[in-house]
Order: sequence, then structure tokens, then C-alpha cells
Amino acid sequence: MRDDFLNQSGKQVVDINAIRELDVTMEFRENVGNRALIIIFPFPFLIIGRIEKVESDYLFICAEVTNVTELDGEEFRVHIDDIEVFYIEKDHHRPIPDIRNGHHA
Repeated sequence: MRDDFLNQSGKQVVDINAIRELDVTMEFRENVGNRALIIIFPFPFLIIGRIEKVESDYLFICAEVTNVTELDGEEFRVHIDDIEVFYIEKDHHRPIPDIRNGHHA
């Protein structure tokens, strides 16, 4: 899909931010149903939860844990551009630990 995007752009200069957004969006789309840890900008905000869906350039994630306990259990719609750091649980990768109790989820 990324190569199709680059070929269709027909531009000499490629917008690196558009490529980043496409790559990150595709990574989340390919992992719907998996758990993820994300840190979003501008306020350093942490969300750990299940990836529900990706629509356009928005990630929908059902939070198990956040750094604001009153928001645990809520569904968030996060703009892909606001994601600074992410980790997605996949087969054969380390699971995201339970940061509240010190146990693996």
C-alpha cells in the first residue's frame, strides 16, 4: 500500500510525514484486536488497551489502563499524528506488563 501511495503521488519530493502516518496507520490496522501501549502528545498520556478499529487517521482503543485511573475502561479516539511512541503485542513478542499490579496481563 505504501508503494502504491508513493507511485500515485507522482511527486519528486515525498512528504515524510505522510509516509509516517500511512505506515503507523497500517500497523494499527493490521493489528486490530491486539493489545497496544501508546503514549500521545502533547500531554504525556499513556494508554494500554485493545485496538478496536482504525478509521481514516484515527485509532480507536479500549483502555484497560491509563495514567489517569478515572479514564480506565473508556474508549479513546486518538489521532495517529498525536502518537509519539507505541508498542503492539504480537505473537512471539513480549506481552505488555500489568503496570498496576506488576503482573503480566
